[in-house]
Amino acid sequence: MTDEEFAKYLLHTHAPLVRKLSGIRKYVVNLVKKPPERESQYQGVVELWFGNLQDMKKAFASPDGYIASEDAHKFASTTTALYVDEHEIAL
Repeated sequence: MTDEEFAKYLLHTHAPLVRKLSGIRKYVVNLVKKPPERESQYQGVVELWFGNLQDMKKAFASPDGYIASEDAHKFASTTTALYVDEHEIAL
């Protein structure tokens, strides 16, 4: 899948499915720009924000969560989930 096809599918087909997840507080899609003179192994990085881990587990255990997860395999060659604690540093 080309970068353009990936972006179109992610933004216009997959994103509406993700938006249906219960408890989601923020959804950010980051499309990767190819670095000069080398390839990137990623085309996109997605951030899904929930109030807590339980809300996230509940969302993905739901029918909408199952549909979104299954759809990801249609366009993403690999998926990795990272659970993080954010530490915003004031500038």
